[in-house]
Order: sequence, then structure tokens, then C-alpha cells
Amino acid sequence: LVSMSLLAAVALTALAVTAAPVREWNFLPARQTGAVDFIKTHPQYDGRGVVVAILDTGVDAFAPGLQTTTTGQVKLIEVRDFSTEGDWETAEAEVDTTADGLAFRAPEGLLLRGADRLAVPPTAGPGADTVYIGVIGEDRFLNNPDVHDLNDDGDTGDRFGFIVYTAARADVEAALGVGEGYEELRGLGDKAAEAVAKERRSQRVWLVVVDTDGNGDLADEAMLRDYHVNHDTFALTSPDAPDSRELMAWEVNVRANEDHLGAPLAPTVEFHFDDGSHGSHCAGIAAGHDVMGQAGLNGGAPGAWLMSCKLGDNRLAGGATRTESMKKAYQYAADFGERYGVPVVVNMSFGILSVEEGDDAMGLWLNDLLREHPNLYVCTSAGNEGPGISSVGLPATAWSVISSGAYLSRETARDLYNADMIRDTLFNFSSRGGETNKPDVVSPGSALSTVPGYIDGPARYNGTSMASPQTAGAVACLVGAARQEGLDIHWGMVKRALIAGARPVPGLELLDQGGGLVNVPASWKVLRKLAASTSAHDLLWYEISTTAPFQADGKAEAAYWRTPGGEPVSPRTVTFTVKPVFHPDLDPDRKDNFFRAFRFQSDADWLEVVSGDRYIRGDMGMTITCRYDGKRLPESGATSGRIIASLDGGDLDGLAAREFYLWNTVVRGDVFDRTNGYRRTYTGKNLPQSSVRRYYVDVPPGASAMRVRLEVSREVGAAEGAAAVIEICDPQGHVHGGYGGYASREGEPVRETTILAPELVTGTWEINVATAITARSATSYRLDVAFDGYTVEPETITDLKRPGTGKAATGRVRVTRMLPGVFRGAAEAVILGYRTEDEVTVNDTDTWSRDFTLDGTTPRAELHLEMTKQVANLFTDCAVNILDESGKAVRATGFDGLVADLGISLPAGRDKATYTLQVVGAFAIPTDMAQWGFTVEEKDFLAAPVSGTVKGPGTPLRLYAGVPVDLDVSFGGNWPAPPAGRQVFGAVRFGDKDAGPHAPGAPGPVVLEVPIRLD
Repeated sequence: LVSMSLLAAVALTALAVTAAPVREWNFLPARQTGAVDFIKTHPQYDGRGVVVAILDTGVDAFAPGLQTTTTGQVKLIEVRDFSTEGDWETAEAEVDTTADGLAFRAPEGLLLRGADRLAVPPTAGPGADTVYIGVIGEDRFLNNPDVHDLNDDGDTGDRFGFIVYTAARADVEAALGVGEGYEELRGLGDKAAEAVAKERRSQRVWLVVVDTDGNGDLADEAMLRDYHVNHDTFALTSPDAPDSRELMAWEVNVRANEDHLGAPLAPTVEFHFDDGSHGSHCAGIAAGHDVMGQAGLNGGAPGAWLMSCKLGDNRLAGGATRTESMKKAYQYAADFGERYGVPVVVNMSFGILSVEEGDDAMGLWLNDLLREHPNLYVCTSAGNEGPGISSVGLPATAWSVISSGAYLSRETARDLYNADMIRDTLFNFSSRGGETNKPDVVSPGSALSTVPGYIDGPARYNGTSMASPQTAGAVACLVGAARQEGLDIHWGMVKRALIAGARPVPGLELLDQGGGLVNVPASWKVLRKLAASTSAHDLLWYEISTTAPFQADGKAEAAYWRTPGGEPVSPRTVTFTVKPVFHPDLDPDRKDNFFRAFRFQSDADWLEVVSGDRYIRGDMGMTITCRYDGKRLPESGATSGRIIASLDGGDLDGLAAREFYLWNTVVRGDVFDRTNGYRRTYTGKNLPQSSVRRYYVDVPPGASAMRVRLEVSREVGAAEGAAAVIEICDPQGHVHGGYGGYASREGEPVRETTILAPELVTGTWEINVATAITARSATSYRLDVAFDGYTVEPETITDLKRPGTGKAATGRVRVTRMLPGVFRGAAEAVILGYRTEDEVTVNDTDTWSRDFTLDGTTPRAELHLEMTKQVANLFTDCAVNILDESGKAVRATGFDGLVADLGISLPAGRDKATYTLQVVGAFAIPTDMAQWGFTVEEKDFLAAPVSGTVKGPGTPLRLYAGVPVDLDVSFGGNWPAPPAGRQVFGAVRFGDKDAGPHAPGAPGPVVLEVPIRLD
């Protein structure tokens, strides 16, 4: 598909426009990937001839910078909506004989006149084709946080009718022309011209006419065809608001429907729009041309076409995907390239927190798709779950895709954040590798880019969402250059060239940046060598597997050891299995005769290959054994390195000979024991802006509380403007403790977090100290980590006896301090409310809901949902909403890995309200919804919690190591009886006065919490 006829190549070159030199802008930093210099050297290699498919919230055709390519062609070549948000059902219209001319009425009563005055009107009378009708109501956007007033007239109650009908193609093309889109498509080459000719053999054409101004008259409206036919676009306006803006570009596609016998049903009108802005922003980064109307403010590949494959439903939190929307979008992008003979580069700045890297349903499906489509190039965001390691999201961990982390240069910090940074680095949120060899590369993670008209705030967004389209733009330049030079390439070559040609960023580890910062000129040199190589054509990629104790199946792509003590260490060895992924055109004989020999190089002094010379013959694969030198590994911390496998004796050399990489990471935690009193103090000096230092701690046996305290230096002479934040990750890389805000020299200099059992599990935890982009200087700090440990009998208080009316409810608990030291403080008891926990099973649907009520007794609720890893791996998203009685989402979130947490309080002035908890799952593969489920815990909090007393030996309460202490828990007051099926819940909390600062009157930082649950 990447080869192109000489005629087509000449045509593309002839369309080149010679422009006067323009200013270079840092707002849209394609220069940092080398794309700008590459295009300066090769003006034709700006992505022309390539389609960049944006799989996102949609792309707005009105956004300045998304109108034309550098050659003057329409930029947005195709649009489709797979999210279901744009699907409008229609009904058979009733002909209204009371109106003048030809008029149609919807079942709900809306009347549309003037259809007879259209250039190609629907037929009327006996034997006429059916006309269908539908209504666009602003109320449909009730749960969209950005778009409500579609026509900018100041209210959200407008309704816009539309009709749908077929007409003879000859009549339509006589009146409207063949179509600008068809003309552009058939100019792509012989295969595209053939595809267009095939489509035009149909005798009839779907037409849609929308009453865009809502006045009920269609006579002055345009007749719309499927977008790729004529690039028809419209906006909704208001005759009563002459100063209203065109907020959002709309396009249409019509899907014919039929019943199980093949009889026609009412069609579905698929409206496309970007009502989330994210997709348009990414489109500008990848391929924008003169963004914001500024000459030279371009995306990475300004000559490329764009295709919008909408997969996000913006009525859900974050524009969440819907079941199969991601799969359908990818499949459409692949089919489009096949149908029209044009290479397609996909950018998908979407993903969710990983739970089993490399084992998610979508990632596995993507690997299979790209095995069969060597000319589909997929770029994804690595995720925004950093700076913790092993945090790359799904499906970015798939080996077939190009995953990008978010780079931050000093120039970007200066021009977009008014910040003066010391060095180039990453955004702290950028996800890092570990259990998978990701990210592949990094690209600029912030930009000022294209946004729809309804966005009134800043057009600067940041995230790995912004890094991925930078990489996609770079890939489009490379693929377009290869296309124009007639080079036969595939995605494996491009990915190899990107990684090998990338520039490592000083100060960053392998698991931070992968190959490094994308470098288009260097990667182009590698790609040209690969394109001239016979061996590179035969092979798409390699599947790599090694032992992984954190994975359910015990296997992963990278060696990742994060066990207490940092095992394995010398003389332990690690073995990888490597198998080839062949080009789909390779015949059986060439697969059988496939042969590769390799030489190996380690980029870490503690890592070496001990297998000797290795080779692959056929599809049997090979094993490679590595050894870690424990004496060279640091005593604590995360250390990563890779084995670089290069072709030995083949037709490639230098960077182009690099075939695959074996990633190895060892995490070793600091020991907390009697020798250090189960506490450590770490001192950090001069940590630059947007940087992270990682500390790893092994939770000691018997520990039930971990206290973490960060203090930014306030010493005389300490730098002004210093600021840092802590992030705490469990052994599987998931964040705990929430966001506590920045500690700063001028503001609050201390931030503290405590992790309690059962949340505190054994293993090696990661504590990150991260600095702000806008800190005015490097930051010095002190980090204190301390452990407490207690055993409690019973572990949960389930019985408080009340001997009679007016008598106190009492119980007893025995507490033993297990770690050295003395607890000195107090304990408090409280009844908080009612709880219930249910195991939910869902069959044959992706949506589940249930109602709950708040009232004056329990005016607040918290809900905690949790699913298993096996279930979580089935999703591309799982949205969670709380809806009020009108159906409006008053809380919207989604599962973050395995859990979702949200809460709500009764509005002021209300004494009762009913809400609906709604879960909307997006399955990668629809058959997986046959049976799934999760647990849901609901806690309803009392308006007036009931306080109790805790009595023990002496005040303050002292707990000595190894000495059991019996405590009496007593509640004199009563609490309302719980509703049927609910438990009373509360807690006994122990605050240690010596554990750190605390509020006046408080018992001290909580180091132990004993649950109360009463049936």
C-alpha cells in the first residue's frame, strides 16, 4: 500500500505551494521532534499522501488550522462516529396536507415545511419513496460538561428537525455535482478511483436536510450527503440571535437498516461532531496547518489529511469509549487504507490504567490486527499515571503500537507555562515502564492547538495525549517521505527506526523514556536503510516473553523484579523467549527458511547475556539468558537496562541493524527493622523543576501503618519558590493516599500521608518526590518514612452489647503493639452510618444501575466499586455516574484500574432525594459482556455521627511493644436503626501524639483504625 504510481507522485509534487519564510513558534513544538527541520530540508515530505486517523472525541472541521493541507486540499477527508453518541434514530414521516407545499410532521408533532423547494426534493404521492424524520434536541447534551447551547442563543431548549430520504444518483449529481470528496479521493491513485467508481454504481443516494436555524422551513437548507462524498458541513444557528457563533461543526453519514428478513427499516443518521475538544486538539498537533490562523504554526505533518474516527462519548466522564467503539474505529481506519490504497497513521490519545500489562483484550486484538495490516501505523499515549514506574496504560502496552511519553523542554516551559526550568525533562504525570518495555519513545507533551468554537478558555493542553499526536505527525512525515520515494515499508520498520533514531534525554532512565525523544531526521536515515533491506521486509516485530511474578499468567514482555530484597541478584539468571512476527505476505517456504543470527550489547554494567551466539530459524523462536551482577546493582532503588539485539551477518549495520530490545528492571527497597527503629530520613538536594526522585521501602512484617512526611527546606539560604509533592505507589504501581497538594517554602512546607492496613500490603512500595514545573528554583527537602505495627483482637468489632434501654452499648478490643517503641496518645470511637456490600453480576449488557436515597438522617453517601483483574482487562473504559431524578449526571467518573470511588451529598434545602448509580462498561470485544460483574460498597453517613468512649489503662493511653492492652469501647447514645439489609459502621481510631504534627485537641495522626460493623 505504500508504493505509489509515478503519476500520483508527480501530482502531489505539483500541488506544492512555495511559501515565504515564516516565524517558527514554540507553542506547537514539532520543531523539537526534528519534524520542522526535516520538512525544511525536504519540503515535499510534510506528510502529504498520508491520512492521519484521529481516534478520539471527534475533529471539528471549523477549527482554524484544520481546513486545508499545505497543498490546498481539504484537510478533513473522512469522519465517522463509532461512539453511538451521534446516532439519531428516525421514524417514518407523516405528510402534512394542511401546510403549504410539501411538509412533514414527526410523530412528536414537529413540522418541517418547504421540502418541495429543494433542488432534489423527496417524491410525493402514490408510490413515493419513504421520507424519514428525526429531531436534534439540545436536551440530548444534558450530561455533556462542555456543550449545552448548540446554537449559542442563550437557552438549552431548542429543537432542530431533519428529514432523510433517497433520490436518484443521476438527479443528485446533476444538481449538486459528483462531490468534492469523491474528486479528492479518486485523485489518490488507481485503487482509490476504482473504489469511488464502485460506490457510484449505486442508483440511489441518501440525502439529509437539517433545519439548521430551527425555523421549521427546509427551503433554504443544504442537502447533505455522506461526508466523504462532498465534505458537507453545517452548524446550528438561531434567527433570534444574530450574533451567535458557529460553535460546532456537524457532518452526517446515513446507515441503512433492515430486519432479519432483509426488509428495510428506518435508517440511522450518524451525526459527527467534536463536543469534547480533545480530538480536535490532537488533530492540530498531528497535522494542523496554520493553526489559529498563524502562518507557520503547524503540527508535525501539515501536509497530511485527517480522518476523524470518533470513539469517545462525551456524555460520559472523560469522553469514555463505548462497547466496541475502539475496535470499530481501528478496523475502519485499516479498511479505509485498504479501500483507497493510502497509508493510514492512527493516533489514539486514549487509554485506561493498566492492571495486567500486555494481557488486556484490546491490546491483544490490536496485535492481531497489525499482524494482518502492515501498512497501518498506530501511535498511542503511554498514559498519565506517572511518575510511578510500571504505570503505562492500556492498550498502550501492546507490542505492536508506538507508545509515547510526555517530554517537556525548557522552551515549552518558558513559552507555555512562563516557567524557567533548569533542564529538559518529562512531565511528572508521564507514565513509566517496568513490567513492559514502554514507552517506546517520548514527544513534546504540551501544545497550543486547535479547539472547537465552544472552548472559551486556554487552548493549551498537556498530557501524553499531546505527545502521541506529535509522534503520529513524525510518523506521517516518515511514511509520506517513503511513499514519495517509492520505498516499500511497514509499521515494524517505522517503529524500529523511531526507537533507534531517538535522542536519549540526559538525566532520564530507560523506563522513563524508552528510546528517547523522537528525532525525525535520524529516524529517516534508519528507515531508508531498512527499506533497502530484504531481511527487514520479512519481519514485522518480535514477541518477547519472560517470567513475571506480578502477572496472572506469570509472563510479561520485560523482566521486572520488585520483590523484597530485590531478587533476583547474582548469580541469578533471567531467560527471555523471542519469536518472530512475520509479514503476512510471507509464504510458508520463506517462513520455514527464515534465519537470523544476533549479536548482543548491554547498556548497563550490571546486565550481561550469557547465552553466547543465538539465532532464530523458522518460527520456532529462541531463548536468551541474561545474568545480573548483584555487586553492581545499587542497594536500593529502581535500576533499568536493556540488551540490544542487532542483526549479525545480515544486510544491515549500525542503528538499522537493531532488531529488538530486552528490558530488565530491578527494584530493591530499603529495609526497615530494629536497627533503624523502623524509620528512615531521606534528604534531597536541589531537585530540578518537573523532576522526580524515587524511594523504595520494604514494608516490614507486622507493619499496619506507614507514615510519610515531606518537608520542603526552610533553612536560611534555601531557594525561594521551591515546591514538591509526594506520590505513594503500592507494589503493583497503583497510587494510594490521594493528592495532598504541594509542600512549598512560601506556603505550607509540610505534607503528610498515612497508609493503614488493610490498604498497606507487604512488598516494596514506591515513594516519589516530584517538583512543580513552575517552581522558581530547584527544591531541597527532607522525607521521613516510619512504620507502626499493631495486632487487634477482634480485627473488626461486630458486637456491642446494650443490656437495656438507656444503657450503654459496650464491647472490648485487645491491642498489641508489634514494633519497637511506645504509642502515646488516645483512641476515639464513632458510629458513622450504614453500609452495604453487594456482589453484582451483569448478564448480556454493558450497562447496570440501581437507585439509592439520601435524606435528613443520612445526607451523604460514598460508593466504592471494585472489579477483578480478569474483568478489568476486558474493557477499554468503564464509566460510573450518579444521576439525579432528571437523568442529569451530578457525579461522573470511571474505574481507575480496579476501583471507582465517588460520593454525593444532599443539596442544600432538600430533605430527601433519590439518585441512580450507573455503570457503563465499554467492552473491547462485545461477546465479553455475556457475564461480568463487580462489588459495590455503599456507605450512607449520618448527619449526626454518634461518638463513643474508649477506656484503657492511663491517660494518655500508652501501648508498649509486645504488651497486650484491653480497651473498653462504649456508646452511651443511640443511633437510628439501619434500613433492612444494612449494617451500622464506624471505627475506633488511635492517634499517636508522638507520630507528628496534629490539630489542637486531636489525638494525633491516626496510626491504627479498627472497623466497627454491626448487623
